[in-house]
Amino acid sequence: MPARVALAVGALAGYVALAGLLFAGAWTHPFTRVIGDGGDSINFAWFLGWSHFALTHHLSPLLSSYINLLVTLGVGASAWTAFMAIRRYARRLPAAAAGGLLYGFSPTMMAHALGHPHVVVAPIPPLILIALDDLLIRHRQPRWLMGTALGVLAAAQLVTGEEVLASTALLALIGLGLLAAMHRRDRAALWEATRHAVPALALAAAIFLALGAYPLWTQFLGPQRPDRVLEPRNEYVSDLFSFLAPTRIQWLAPSWLVGWTQRFHGNLGEWGSYLGAPLIALLAWTAYRNWRSETVRLVTCLLLVCAALSLGFTLHIAGRTTLVPAALLALLLIPLRRTIPAGFLLATAGLGSLALLLMPVIDNILPARLMLQGFLFAAILVAVFVDSVLDHRAPRTVSLALSALAILALIPVLPYPSTAPPLPAYFTGAVKQLPEGSVALVAPYARASHGEAMLWQALSGMWFRMPEGYMFVPHPAVNSADPPASATQTTLAALEQGDRLNLDAAGRQALLADLDRWHVAAVIVGPMSHRDAVIALYTGLLGQPPELTGGVALWHRQAEASSDLGFRSSP
Repeated sequence: MPARVALAVGALAGYVALAGLLFAGAWTHPFTRVIGDGGDSINFAWFLGWSHFALTHHLSPLLSSYINLLVTLGVGASAWTAFMAIRRYARRLPAAAAGGLLYGFSPTMMAHALGHPHVVVAPIPPLILIALDDLLIRHRQPRWLMGTALGVLAAAQLVTGEEVLASTALLALIGLGLLAAMHRRDRAALWEATRHAVPALALAAAIFLALGAYPLWTQFLGPQRPDRVLEPRNEYVSDLFSFLAPTRIQWLAPSWLVGWTQRFHGNLGEWGSYLGAPLIALLAWTAYRNWRSETVRLVTCLLLVCAALSLGFTLHIAGRTTLVPAALLALLLIPLRRTIPAGFLLATAGLGSLALLLMPVIDNILPARLMLQGFLFAAILVAVFVDSVLDHRAPRTVSLALSALAILALIPVLPYPSTAPPLPAYFTGAVKQLPEGSVALVAPYARASHGEAMLWQALSGMWFRMPEGYMFVPHPAVNSADPPASATQTTLAALEQGDRLNLDAAGRQALLADLDRWHVAAVIVGPMSHRDAVIALYTGLLGQPPELTGGVALWHRQAEASSDLGFRSSP
């Protein structure tokens, strides 16, 4: 085996093994525990199960447990591709390895590993960086090959995580503009670079559109296309102090600081902007010492762009939303205007924050998630720093102290959180007694905040259908991730919260009408809060006590077969 191939394989194995150790809490019981905090990780277990079911039953996987494997390989593979990309900018292997480690195991990745595998599986952005670097700067490979690679990579990212594709494309466009601004006085070189790149980029666009035609048609022209921004604007953003304050995902996180971070907008799974004071000092030191390098200036500017755009439209300071435009922070770059295109960066900060707020498609990017690419640029600077230390070009005492402090600050909490959701035996055995494809109403009622029923459906091999779930379907509900409003959803949600209900005849009739409208053949109540109240409700409604089997309460009822559950709405 050639040495370069052996090195690449060894690096991949090392990063994946490290990811396996990080998530050992889940891998010790891989069939009963999932990586994460039990929120979106449970929902993604269903998403993965649906994709397999749809493909094997000739259905569309786009209208819709491998999660431990996916998250583990996602972290390891992302670190590996970053290592391969950073080798272009680092002279020594340890420097590239350190950069790969930072990208793959960054606070952004650790936060999203709680339940967002579509973000954690991020090996493609570094590969896109490799292709763009070759196409625009190094010219080592034929243009057609790099254009083809970009098109295929973009299509792969589309079906892996479209938000990451959109943010990568946005930052690639900004990077191209930044390169042009840095060479604005060399018009001949700019023209030559444009002439070289445009045919390859056109080929990439054509390949991407050909490979992604069906997913894109489904999203933008299909029968259940989203008709609104899916998440609240200016909510999932980086707090100004989030770059300095560790969350409980970090091993070194004093309780008083963790309590302070609870004020941040969003949630723990989105708080991935933490760099820590030692790493910020290390990055600033590296940029200062190597400012003559065009690569360092470009990467530093892109890191600052990611951080600035991740702040959202207005600044959030210690959990408080202000009216101060975040783009104003770019004014701090004006003193550097002789060495960087400060005007371009100021315009980018302003227009970029507006695009994230108002531009179709781009406005669905959650700003805080731009730190995923931000850590890739930080990883390149870390590699430059390690190179300088190994070359004895940096003060040894300062370098070692900064390195040790940065590593300590970024170590994730161990053991990493994992969840053991309730898995009633009924869904792996007796559920097969239901007619395949029949409709079951399962409690707790599946919606944005409760995904247990979806996990149980996936556990059954999608044996039954449900009139519920965590899904974005165009309808006028308050939370567009919930199913369309119904008497059943309102009633079950209230019972789960411990509310007392006194149903009148009209209320009972509405619940029975839901069962008829959805063609429900079985009502199943699994482990949940206030389970007795839900069992009492359906015992009264259906006029008989349930069958207790496999950890669930079960009622059978006659229902007409139907291919439509009746909860779709017109776009």
